Amino acid sequence: MKSRFSKQMSSLCVLVILPVSMILFNGKEALQAIFYRQAESKLVTLSIDHKPKTKVEFTTVQPPKNKSPGRSCRLTFGAYDPTGELSDHNNLKIQHLYISWTQFDHKELLAGISKAEAAGRQILLTVEPWPNRDDQADTLLEDVTQGVYDESIDRVAEVLSESTVAKYVSWGHEMDQDLTERYPWSGKDPQKFIAAYRYVIDRIRKSTEADLSFVWVGVLKDTSVRYWPGDEYVDFIGMPVYSFPSWDQQTYGFIRDFRTTFEEKQNLIVDLDKPLMITEMGVAGSSDFESFWLHQAFLALDDYPRLTAVIFFYASDTEGAWGKNYPTPDWRVHPEAIRGLVDWKKTD
Repeated sequence: MKSRFSKQMSSLCVLVILPVSMILFNGKEALQAIFYRQAESKLVTLSIDHKPKTKVEFTTVQPPKNKSPGRSCRLTFGAYDPTGELSDHNNLKIQHLYISWTQFDHKELLAGISKAEAAGRQILLTVEPWPNRDDQADTLLEDVTQGVYDESIDRVAEVLSESTVAKYVSWGHEMDQDLTERYPWSGKDPQKFIAAYRYVIDRIRKSTEADLSFVWVGVLKDTSVRYWPGDEYVDFIGMPVYSFPSWDQQTYGFIRDFRTTFEEKQNLIVDLDKPLMITEMGVAGSSDFESFWLHQAFLALDDYPRLTAVIFFYASDTEGAWGKNYPTPDWRVHPEAIRGLVDWKKTD
């Protein structure tokens, strides 16, 4: 009881500290964000990337379409949390796991799923189809449809069959990513990707009767719908939503808020009638910037009825993922900020 009370008080403190720190750092612009007044592109003083405070152009939060942010139990929250720092957070209900389908340890993966199940969490399993050898990367998608990776598919299906918890499964995520040569399945011929995706999903469905929902996860850009495998192969559409200040400033000339980034992606798939998930969400930068951006994001979430889940990416990115001109972003937000905001959203 005492522990529960302590957590509730901790969450309350975070909710008080976030807006106060925003006002101290950002003055009038922060007040506009908190009280939902019209505030479009503004100069906001923030410490970005742990550097001295400077004025930067930031697309500040727009007024919610519903007049009050309210509190909502509609959304499910979760995390990719490889170090387990968020394991005691009762309102995180989805555990995001990543595996390479050629290298994962069966017992270790099953243990991770069982641990999440015991904590009352569902699973989002992202299956990364790495090739058997580096010299097979160019033919990866063709090899999938020719049965070269049937054993890998069957091993994944076997694990999925061995637990009763409901699971979301994503295969070949970010197939539309062309920023770097990060994944051998990204930026390839869309028809070859579609054929491979369908082959994998069909084989998993034939191999297991587990309760599975398939999530098609793209970066989501102008050409992404070319990779759409068809309604019958997708239950949810997933996407990453990140704030990387140095990238935004260089690419757009200003730092985008959550609403700008999310709506840009959502508008590209408006004709695809599937519920949405943010399968990766994170903020890189100083603590005051993280608080500012994340607070705005949580105020906006209720305005998107198609959005069903938000999953934090609680880790650093892969080295070089954003190109050689940018440092590797650390997407981890302070655990108490996550706890406070999620608990607020999930409290009736």
